[in-house]
Amino acid sequence: MKKLLWACAALCLLTGVGCSNQVRYRTAGHWMSTADGKPVLYQTFLEGTCSSGFAGFGKGCSDTNSKLKRCTLNPDNTLTCVDDTTANAMLNKDLPER
Repeated sequence: MKKLLWACAALCLLTGVGCSNQVRYRTAGHWMSTADGKPVLYQTFLEGTCSSGFAGFGKGCSDTNSKLKRCTLNPDNTLTCVDDTTANAMLNKDLPER
């Protein structure tokens, strides 16, 4: 009986503490040109907390949000990216329904 209690305590500890991590998954990207012909990349991604679980329990992601970054191409072929706050506000799942 004592071993069973220790096993249950270890399982609860392993599934509840330190098993989740912050993740960012790229979902899509699309190049467009501005009116003056400069290339712009719209990069969407999913950001949240995921857990690998333990023995098949507690596996999956929760508290995830879709986000969008707008990246402009510089003359030296580097990207300068900024968050698109208007799009992120529309994509945020925590906004109340209208």
